[in-house]
Amino acid sequence: MSTFHTHFVLPIAEPERYGGLAGRLRQIREFERLPEKQQRRTQQARLRKLLEHAYATVPHYRKQFDDADFDPSKARTDRPLPLPVLHRNDLRKAGSSLLSTAYRVSDLRKAASSGTTSTPVQFYRDIEGLRNKTALNLHLNEWADYYAGDSVMMLWGTHRDLTMRPSWLWRLYEETTMHRISAPSGVIDDEILERFRQRYEKHRPKVLYAYWTVLAAFAAYLQKHGMKHRPKVLIATAEVLGGPGRKLIESVFGLPVYDHYGSRDVGMIGAECRKHEGIHFHPWGSYVEFDPIGYTPDGPIYRLLVTDLLNYGQPFIRYDTGDCVTLADQLCSCGHWFPLVKQVLGRVADGILLPDGSMVPGIMLGGQMEQMGQTFRAIAQVQFVQKSVGHLHLRYAVKENTKFQQRELESIRGAIDLLLGCHMRWTLEQVVEIPREVSGKIRLCVSEMQSQASTFAPRLHPGPKPDNFQSPANRLRLRGVAS
Repeated sequence: MSTFHTHFVLPIAEPERYGGLAGRLRQIREFERLPEKQQRRTQQARLRKLLEHAYATVPHYRKQFDDADFDPSKARTDRPLPLPVLHRNDLRKAGSSLLSTAYRVSDLRKAASSGTTSTPVQFYRDIEGLRNKTALNLHLNEWADYYAGDSVMMLWGTHRDLTMRPSWLWRLYEETTMHRISAPSGVIDDEILERFRQRYEKHRPKVLYAYWTVLAAFAAYLQKHGMKHRPKVLIATAEVLGGPGRKLIESVFGLPVYDHYGSRDVGMIGAECRKHEGIHFHPWGSYVEFDPIGYTPDGPIYRLLVTDLLNYGQPFIRYDTGDCVTLADQLCSCGHWFPLVKQVLGRVADGILLPDGSMVPGIMLGGQMEQMGQTFRAIAQVQFVQKSVGHLHLRYAVKENTKFQQRELESIRGAIDLLLGCHMRWTLEQVVEIPREVSGKIRLCVSEMQSQASTFAPRLHPGPKPDNFQSPANRLRLRGVAS
């Protein structure tokens, strides 16, 4: 990693996120050089420290621990924590009782969930946790040979992660000093993709960092229209892409894609290594558990539960990410014992097909819902179902207070029409709660059109569990991975 950028540029330009960056990166590298047994002991010590802090300073967890007669000093990483699962809706209900009394609220940093599975939820991080998460993210980039200061083009499916209306000084810093070129888009069509292609050929980035669906669309466009420059690193995140999409990307660019896993709630916590045998969940930043929920023809699937080891301001303990995964049958050939996920099945959001043939990624609707959801008093969950071109069916669930319901429904329809750039025919359906897919995920967008039917979410196997079946999680448990 560039010493100049990690020691000087980033800490000076963005001290809130990058203060002490060099030292934090050194800690992560030193952790990885430890023998496996010492890494496991270190992770267990970090877990106990976080749990003891939560018991001492977070009212919500003190009650839970007492109810479960759980002593946090005896927590172990080779077995599940005997505590309730923390759901996203719990963040809404618990409110300030989930915040640590060791911090003033004014000293915490506010964030929000993506809104791709329901209306967004607000939460908080302490500054040290934010800095540690940023350092871990940069370190996982390093696994893919992407270092701070390398030229990178970010093909983003939404504007929300990027600075809006940046000043000339910020653009100078981003594009000249950090060599980061942003290419956000809502609608993906030939005009947008041609604009991407021109920027790509002009800046000739070493790295393409992208949403999966945007990268796949860009690869298909370049395959048709040609390209001169070839990147050296491909990193994709934020969504799930099936095998054909990945094969298309890798064939066009002639490179393997590094799949990264993270969320706004817990940060970037997993990444593929150079062996590309699955996503490693880094034990320095999190403790993960795999909760079995069903079987597919390819084997069992698990709900992914994360205990965030970095956020002390508002601890996330056994947090239900909303994502489901399959596990690898064996350890990665790279030699790391880190929990290894074969495939993430969640985050499936179909795009909305427009009459002119262009497509708006479902994650864009999630960004719109995040902006609006903070003010909702009645609407608790939404799901957009495309019945046909021009026809959207809105499923919604409400909270106890419903007097603002009609107004909020009208605002949702108006905002989505504006986002899509056309007036859709709307039908509405109130439900008790949005039904989950068999993968366990609540999808924000669903297409019922044959040509757009999603193939990303496997269906649960209707038959019984195979005889003498031993799940990968059971085998991994023998090696110290909780399930």
